[in-house]
Amino acid sequence: MYRAITDIGEVRRYLSGSPIISFDFETASDDPYRGEERAALDPHKSHIVGVSFSVAEGDGIYVPMAHRVGGNADPAAMMEVLAEFAADTSVIKVAHNLFFEAMFLYAQGIVIQPPVYDTIAAAQMTLKSATEFRGLADSGLKTLTPELLGVELPSFAEVTNGRFFDELNPVDPETVRYSTPTSKPRTRRI
Repeated sequence: MYRAITDIGEVRRYLSGSPIISFDFETASDDPYRGEERAALDPHKSHIVGVSFSVAEGDGIYVPMAHRVGGNADPAAMMEVLAEFAADTSVIKVAHNLFFEAMFLYAQGIVIQPPVYDTIAAAQMTLKSATEFRGLADSGLKTLTPELLGVELPSFAEVTNGRFFDELNPVDPETVRYSTPTSKPRTRRI
């Protein structure tokens, strides 16, 4: 089940006790950089709009932090949760392109601690051949999901329809489905 949650206590309960947690950030450009095409990928020109977590296949939560419509979790309290999560050495933290999430955490003064697992790195090393690595271009979720799971994911453009992610309603089922890690092959071991 995928759902949006704004209550920090409920987020903490969801994460509590799980030895493996996948996570993903949704970001949007800061106002001065809205005209720059790739600004949402730069932690110095954008912000975390929301974070999703999954502790089991078929189950995930999306925690909105900076949507311009709908409700949000308290951003400061959520950053505390993220800092605790990133520092927890008893939890395996899983992301697809961990560099991206680590970069946004680092911009907030948070350094993610091992153990970590990056599914994009795993795909690059294991899905090409014995003598050739797979490139970033053929290791994205839009490529891997249909290839490995037979499921087509909607594109960012289809979900946002020309808007920035922070302009979407965080409780809209398509927003939640797009942002939740288990709607992507995050917990599958590659």
